[in-house]
Amino acid sequence: SAAVLAWSSGCGPAIRPDFNSPEPAARNMAIVRAGDARDAGATRDLVRMLASDDPATRLLAIEALDRVTGERLGYDASDPPERRREALDRWGAWVRAREAGANE
Repeated sequence: SAAVLAWSSGCGPAIRPDFNSPEPAARNMAIVRAGDARDAGATRDLVRMLASDDPATRLLAIEALDRVTGERLGYDASDPPERRREALDRWGAWVRAREAGANE
């Protein structure tokens, strides 16, 4: 179809990786890029993505965090919200501890 041809030929707006984009594809691209690059500077954004309503985004984020930090801190993207919240709290504490150590 014409839509498939347009997509495959690169027509249309380019999606740019961006953690703050309203577009899920742009956020997911940013997550994958950070994980592939093992970008420690993206850790705070990756942790923020763990709170996403989108299960794919959560899964990509924890996979990227594992690549960047070597940690999962008990986070499972498929856990119920209350269990994810507990793990997200652990991630928040982890980030704060690393940032405090960097500022000493």
